[in-house]
Parts: sequence; structure tokens; C-alpha cells
Amino acid sequence: MKLTHNLKQEPSEFAWWIEIITNHPNCTYYFGPFISPKEAYWFLPGYIEDLEQEGNQEIRFQILQCQPKELTISKNEWQDSA
Repeated sequence: MKLTHNLKQEPSEFAWWIEIITNHPNCTYYFGPFISPKEAYWFLPGYIEDLEQEGNQEIRFQILQCQPKELTISKNEWQDSA
């Protein structure tokens, strides 16, 4: 399993979210909202485990403040909207 992460701390009024990107399948998932990065990190292992059990590979993640418009985005959806 390849696992990389990044923590973006930007001043914001938005909640904290976990963004998980997988290459197989090529998808982006958002999990949250959380009140702090610490809370997001606490829940992170469970989300990664679930995605691995579903067959996802090459998982990387970030903890960031944002307001995702969608919780799951597949590569096909990115191509359709381009």
C-alpha cells in the first residue's frame, strides 16, 4: 500500500475534512465534517481501512478546511465536466 498525506492549515470558516484520493479506481472521497484536524486524524484509519477492503489502491490523503460540493468524485465525472 502506498500512503501519502498532507495537512493544509489555512485560515477559514470552513470545517475540517479528510480528502482521500485513490488511483485504482481513480476517485476522490471527502469524509467529515470535523471540528479539528486532530478529530479528523482520529477517524482516518477507519476510512482508509474501508477503502482498502473495497479494493482501492495507491491511497493518499489530506486534512484540510473546505466545503466539498460532492463527497465522491470519480475520474469519469472529472472528464465529463471538462
